Amino acid sequence: MRISANLILNDTTLPMATVAPMVEEHGLDGLFIGEHTHTPVATSHPAYPSGLPEFYKRFLDPFVQLSVAAAVTRTIRLGAGVLLVAERNPLELAKAVASVDVVSGGRVDVGVGYGWNRLEMLNNGIDPARKRQAFREKLAVLERLWSEETTAFDGELVRFSESWSLPKPVQKPRPPVLIGAAAGPSTFADVAQLGDGWYPLYQPGIGEQIVRLKEACDPMRPSVTVVEMAGQRSGPWYSQDREALTHLRRVASECADAGVDRLAVGVPADSVAELASALAVLAALRN
Repeated sequence: MRISANLILNDTTLPMATVAPMVEEHGLDGLFIGEHTHTPVATSHPAYPSGLPEFYKRFLDPFVQLSVAAAVTRTIRLGAGVLLVAERNPLELAKAVASVDVVSGGRVDVGVGYGWNRLEMLNNGIDPARKRQAFREKLAVLERLWSEETTAFDGELVRFSESWSLPKPVQKPRPPVLIGAAAGPSTFADVAQLGDGWYPLYQPGIGEQIVRLKEACDPMRPSVTVVEMAGQRSGPWYSQDREALTHLRRVASECADAGVDRLAVGVPADSVAELASALAVLAALRN
C-alpha cells in the first residue's frame, strides 16, 4: 500500500518549497492539498462548535502550491484533495490541471468533491441544493476539454462556443480523477461514471464500503485512496503519543487488509523537526 502526506500549508506554515522535497526524500508516494476559494465569516461546521480553526481562513491557491511542488521534486505524485468543481469555471480549471500536469511531467492526481460550505457555494454562484448537478455537469465538461481537439458545450450551467483548450494533460486519457465523498449509492455511481477512483475520509469498517464500491463499479476496478486526518494540526504526536501512533498503525493495517491502494495521512508542517518526525513515521508504515 502506498503512503502519501496530506498537507495544510499556508502563509503561517513551512512553505511548499521546503515541504515537498522532504516528502520525496522520505520515499513517500506523494502529497495532497485541499482548497477553499474563501471562507465566509458566518461559516459553521459541526466539527468545530467553537468556531473554525485559523487554517480554514488561509488556504493558498492549490495550483500555485502544486506548481511549486512540481518544480522542486521529480518523482512524487501531486494531488489535489479536493478541488471544489461545482464552484469552479471549468474552462479555467481544465487549463490549470493540464498545465500542472505538463510542468510536473504527468504527476497530477485530481481529487474532486461536492463541497460542504453552503455560504462558499452561494458566494460562488452555486445553489447548494444543486451542487451535485453542477459537479457532474462541470466534471463532464472537464473530461471533454482534456480529451477533444476542440470543444463546445451547451448545458444548463455551462455554455461556451467551439474552443481550443490547450495544453492537454500529459497523462492519457486524463489525470486520475478521484471522487472525494462519503460512501453511498450516489457517490459510487459518480465514481463509476465520472471518475477513476474513490477518495474518502477514513472510517472504521472501510473494507465493507470498498466491497460495495466495487460491486457498484463492476466491471471497472476503481482505485481507493483513504485519507486519515488525525494529527494534522495537533503537534508532534507521531513521536510522543503512544495512543495516536497505535491508532495510525491500526488504520494502516485495516486499509492494507481492505485492499486500499494508498493511505494519505495528515501531517503537521509548523516546523522542520515536527514534519520530519511525522514523515519518518509515515515512511515506516510502508513496511
